[in-house]
Amino acid sequence: MEELKQKWREEFRAVIACKNAFMENAALSHSYCDRKLPEFLKEIIRVHGQDRVRQVLAATVNHVLWDGRYYRSVKEWAAQVEPFPQFPGHQGEPRDFHEFCINDHPVIVNDTVRLLMKQEKELAHPKRKEPER
Repeated sequence: MEELKQKWREEFRAVIACKNAFMENAALSHSYCDRKLPEFLKEIIRVHGQDRVRQVLAATVNHVLWDGRYYRSVKEWAAQVEPFPQFPGHQGEPRDFHEFCINDHPVIVNDTVRLLMKQEKELAHPKRKEPER
């Protein structure tokens, strides 16, 4: 059980590090304003992994479902992301991991999630190359 708890703590810290990478020096906002969001997202996925990026973005959207500025498709995507597991042995009400939420404008989060959704769709259904003539 101790090993399981340690692994949970390590993954929790890794998701927090991913969230911090989004927010460090307003990195997400700057990449959006500089029109470099695809490159930023690709790099953050390379460094932190797709699952952690999904956790951060989904937690951000799910934390404010009442906010009408998030697109319906983004809210639906976030609702389908597997929530971060509770601490091993946790009893009682499930914990909401608000620590994973990024503090950025919903328009920027919407565009980031939509870009991630597009990448996931392309990975699930890769384009077939046409034979050369």
